[in-house]
Amino acid sequence: MQRAKGTERLLEVLDCVIDQDQPMTRNAIAAAINAPRSTIYSIIEVMLAHDYLEQIEPEGLIVPGPKCGLMGLAYDRHATLGRKARQVVSRLARKAGEVAELDVMRGWRQMVQISETGRGHNYRVASEGSTSPLPQTASGRFLLDGVSREDMKKNFAADDYVMADGSVLSLDELCQHIERARRQGYWVASGLIDPYIACIASPVRDREERCIGAICLVVPLPEMTHRSEEFVAMTREAAEELTQLLRATSRFADMGR
Repeated sequence: MQRAKGTERLLEVLDCVIDQDQPMTRNAIAAAINAPRSTIYSIIEVMLAHDYLEQIEPEGLIVPGPKCGLMGLAYDRHATLGRKARQVVSRLARKAGEVAELDVMRGWRQMVQISETGRGHNYRVASEGSTSPLPQTASGRFLLDGVSREDMKKNFAADDYVMADGSVLSLDELCQHIERARRQGYWVASGLIDPYIACIASPVRDREERCIGAICLVVPLPEMTHRSEEFVAMTREAAEELTQLLRATSRFADMGR
């Protein structure tokens, strides 16, 4: 309880300094938040040591520190990337007239981070935050790229290899799929989780070529039979667009270091 109160005081100090249009003395900060001066003095010393506050000499006035600026840049960078990622996924969904997702790996499962729907389809709309076993998904072929065979063997249960039609995928087959998907830059899977659905996935990679997510287009099998090349091209284009946005954001972050 005491620690929580201390954290609350620290945030009050930070809010107070940020909200002011001019530098403040320690006493003025203590008075503004109606807190004991000794407590505020101690908190300010900690925040000065960690660059969240800065002291103007020789008056000893307190202003926001460089870490506050870095936090603002970090928030803007990641929030902007998130908005752009949703725009990319939404554009793919509208263009294809199908369900589009951005999938990521969370705790040895695939998680749908962003899901957008085209043409009002409701046949299989995965809710954002829902998870599936990685061996059962098209995106999993990319999300597992770089993961060792030993780690997969240790972290996947036998049920994770059972497909929707009851067939069982072997670890050898999964490793072969991962390698083939890496070479061709996309993966098409039919009936893995739903027997009437096909999924086309393509990787989103960072500047080190690590797969940090996958764009996935979810389509009914009848549509896939006569639009497969079109769907693959759309999905790969969206994944490449998001890859370039991610890399541009990373370059911006590097310039600020």
